[in-house]
Amino acid sequence: MRRTSSLFIAVVLLVTGAAAQEKPSFSGTWKLAGDASDPFTAPQMTVAQDTKTMTVTASTQMGEIKTPYNLDGTETRAPMDFNGTTFDRVTKAAWNGSKLMLTVKSEFNGQSFETKATWSLNADGSLLVETTRPDFQGGGTPVTGKATYKKG
Repeated sequence: MRRTSSLFIAVVLLVTGAAAQEKPSFSGTWKLAGDASDPFTAPQMTVAQDTKTMTVTASTQMGEIKTPYNLDGTETRAPMDFNGTTFDRVTKAAWNGSKLMLTVKSEFNGQSFETKATWSLNADGSLLVETTRPDFQGGGTPVTGKATYKKG
């Protein structure tokens, strides 16, 4: 009986450990599939990812915005130029199982704000990005959105 229990526990730990290590790669070029619920959603992103870092280059109406993340959960600085003014950004990525939680803290003209995104892969291989950001236009409650991207 004791041997069976020990074997069961070992199998459970092995399966749990293997499942916890399944972190997807988001590398590639992603194009927006259909309409996004948030007008600030990039129509295309290129992602470079290795075991330690991920860099997202989003193609937007303002040009390309490059954002680096450390995949070990540590923060990294990612200053950005907007209309000739550079503002500070600090990025952070954290894994929650197979989902990647991304946070960008920004400061612009004395105002600070935070955007959050959860990235996950759907069963068909598409990328689901769920975002929460401040309401830049009305100053009300945070705006949430979802966008689906296809590789291509």
